[in-house]
Amino acid sequence: MLLIRHGHTEATEKGRLYTDPLAELTEVGVEQSKKLAAWMKENRPDLIISSTAKRVTSTATIIGDAINVDPISVNGLEEWHVGEWEGRSYLDIKKNEPELYKTWSSDPIVNRPPGGESISDVCVRVNKRIEELVAEYDGKKIALVTHAGVIRAILVQALGMSVHNFWRLSIPVGSVSRVDFSKSFATVYFVSFTPGM
Repeated sequence: MLLIRHGHTEATEKGRLYTDPLAELTEVGVEQSKKLAAWMKENRPDLIISSTAKRVTSTATIIGDAINVDPISVNGLEEWHVGEWEGRSYLDIKKNEPELYKTWSSDPIVNRPPGGESISDVCVRVNKRIEELVAEYDGKKIALVTHAGVIRAILVQALGMSVHNFWRLSIPVGSVSRVDFSKSFATVYFVSFTPGM
C-alpha cells in the first residue's frame, strides 16, 4: 500500500485545522500531484483508492489520469474531525480559549476538540477501514490517497507503536509512504518520500 497525502491547500499553508471536504488544491498542490503521478508511472499500482474530500479526489484523479487507472472513493478515510475547531489554528485556540486549549493539550491523544474526534478515535476508525480494504484487495498493490492524520494512524498501527507517537510522524503534502501488509504483520519500507524534491 502506497500512502499518499494530497497536495498543498491554502488551509495547510496557514496552519489551520480542517476536515473541510470542499477545500481545493492550490497551483502548488496540482504541481505536487503531477510529480506524484510521474513517480507513480514507475511504481504503478493495481488500483487507486481515495477518501472523499475534494483535495484528495483531485490528487487521485491527476495520478489516475497519468497511469490510466480510475480512482475509487471510499468512506472512513476522512481527516481528523476537529469539530468546533474547524478552520482555526492551534495558536488562535491557545490565545482565545486558553483553558480549553490547556485541557485538550494535557493529553491530545485521548481528549477531543469540542464536537470532534480524539486521535485515539481517528486511529480506531482508520485502522478498522484499512483492515477491511486489505482483506478486500488481498494481493493487490494499492495507492491510497488520503490525509496526514490517516497516514499517521496507519503507520502507528503498522509499526506497533503507542498512539502517543502519532504527532512524531511528519507527513508533508505531496508525499508518499509504503507499507506492505501480510497475514501476521505489516512492514514499513519508507515514510514521507516527496517525488521531485
